Amino acid sequence: MLSRIPEGQTPPEIAELIKDIIQDKVVCDIGCGGGSFMTAMRPYAKEVIGIEEEKDWAMKAVDRGFTVQIENAFSFPLPPADVYYCWSKSAMGVYLKAKFEGTKGTFIFGHTVRECLLNLINSTEHEVRGENFKVYITQL
Repeated sequence: MLSRIPEGQTPPEIAELIKDIIQDKVVCDIGCGGGSFMTAMRPYAKEVIGIEEEKDWAMKAVDRGFTVQIENAFSFPLPPADVYYCWSKSAMGVYLKAKFEGTKGTFIFGHTVRECLLNLINSTEHEVRGENFKVYITQL
């Protein structure tokens, strides 16, 4: 039984902030949990897929009709997508992994990213702000 929201779950308002970026694109939600944010992105994206290492949460997203790889995002190459979204604390690792593997696409990281990641991707001029949230966007 699922009794808690996964730490770092994306607020649904973020989907509205990034809708122009994900419009008609294939989006990969890295650390998708039970798929609640995938559901928020679904009206805008062409397709939303996920990666989640906790099987119980991944199965909840699957029950919502999403394709989810049930693995740690660092144990295999990222799946093909136009946009990669990561709200989790492992955003820096995701960015470095994608850069090392030569993954191409737009990467969107949540406000939990650390200053060192912002310096690394030089994305402070690529902020998108909502009333209470912000995301950072970069291209690889």
